[in-house]
Amino acid sequence: PPEYRNDFLHEVDVMEDVMMGMTVEYFTPTKPHDFTIGRLTPVTLYSRKVKNLMVGMGYQEMIFNYLGSGKDYIEKMNIAGTDAGNAVIEISNPMTENFQFVRPSILPSLLAAEAVSGNAVYPHKIFEAGKVAFRCEEENTGTRTRQYLGFLTASNNANFNDMASEVSTLLYYLDHEYTVVESQDPRFIAGRQASVLKSGKPVGIFGEIHPEVLENWDIGMPCSAAEFDLELLM
Repeated sequence: PPEYRNDFLHEVDVMEDVMMGMTVEYFTPTKPHDFTIGRLTPVTLYSRKVKNLMVGMGYQEMIFNYLGSGKDYIEKMNIAGTDAGNAVIEISNPMTENFQFVRPSILPSLLAAEAVSGNAVYPHKIFEAGKVAFRCEEENTGTRTRQYLGFLTASNNANFNDMASEVSTLLYYLDHEYTVVESQDPRFIAGRQASVLKSGKPVGIFGEIHPEVLENWDIGMPCSAAEFDLELLM
């Protein structure tokens, strides 16, 4: 294409230009050989069900960007030097360092929202069901993308027991049997966090956010949070 036509990205763009020049009447419509019916994926349908339950539990849905900075995704979350921190995907030649990494978790996004919501009336209850990605040597691409659910409560009495009750309510209405075991995640307070197991496999985690993490985000209110891999949960 000529240099001044920078809108040609694919072959179909050239075809479209030719069609417009020759007018649509010049072409004879034909039926496609294959007939398919579009439908939502199972994980999308499951996510919608989860979203409806979260709204019913009093949470407000949020939508965040999938890209962010290493400071937000790694340093502020106290995972630098850990396996989780090393699994964060870095983008080559980013336009800005603020969008240099792909989020490996929804919790940083929720904490970022809470950090700018100090003037809103408490308690705050927010959630998002969205994509996360991280390094995974088992995949051909070296990365794995998953559908996660994250939710957070901020109030002067946010604690482990209340979040455990929220998790129990969610999994009850999703008709899942589960067990909890003690976990060691630097994002949460030791002894006030737990991993959720379904059929013996970890599918999520919940607990009280560590004071150092809250301080990193300049959040003055106690927070408890939970995060689940919806693709493992469904």
